[in-house]
Amino acid sequence: MIRPDDLWEALDALALEKGLTPSGLARAAGLDPTTFNPSRRISPHGDMRWMALPTLLRALDVLKISLADFIQRLEGAGRGHGASTARRIRGLPLSRLRGSGLFDSAGHPTGVLWEEVTLPCAVTGDAYAIRVDTDAMEPLLREGSSLVLMPDMPPRRSDRVLLWRSGVEPVLGILVENAFPQDNRVCAAPASVPFQTDKGETPSRSGGGTRWAVLPYQHSEQGGVVHTQGDATDRAVPVPEGKGGVWLHRIVMGTF
Repeated sequence: MIRPDDLWEALDALALEKGLTPSGLARAAGLDPTTFNPSRRISPHGDMRWMALPTLLRALDVLKISLADFIQRLEGAGRGHGASTARRIRGLPLSRLRGSGLFDSAGHPTGVLWEEVTLPCAVTGDAYAIRVDTDAMEPLLREGSSLVLMPDMPPRRSDRVLLWRSGVEPVLGILVENAFPQDNRVCAAPASVPFQTDKGETPSRSGGGTRWAVLPYQHSEQGGVVHTQGDATDRAVPVPEGKGGVWLHRIVMGTF
């Protein structure tokens, strides 16, 4: 038996695959931006509402899926019939990921500013999602892309990461060795888990080594991001060492 919860979760999963938040899907369908907000899914009696059929059809038209295919997805979702299990996690547009109080002392998302999004698959740990709401990183990351990040997964050299610093513009890019270290100390991990080298070793604070930096994604007219030593190292953003309110999280999944 299909429940209202199943309908909402399936619609959220389809929207995420298209890089849309609930409000983004509503706007694309020509509806009030709050139509699909979680707060409007609950009746005054505390029950989950059924979505009106005209509203559902307008959403499915945007998502390019027929009603028959959507019903088939509903009948299989979460019931062991080949469909992946949806998972609701916290999410925010990239432009809103600069305020304080977004992460707790372990680097996990916290607070009331986060929205709720649904992944088309199950994830482990305290994952969260970021929606790219700028074209400044195209074509590598197009506007509307959604990224899933894992705070508890150790970042390694060449991983795609998010560098978050309280009150500062977040940086999406590639973790690289800093070409301009200030000294020979190792950059301790400003994350909930320690850095690992490409050999799986955890650097020591007391020995020599390299500092780390994030090479940010930037728009390129040539259709890609420049990675050459001369053009890239001067754009790399150093990872601050030993400072509070700084987190480096690994990107594990994305819709492009």
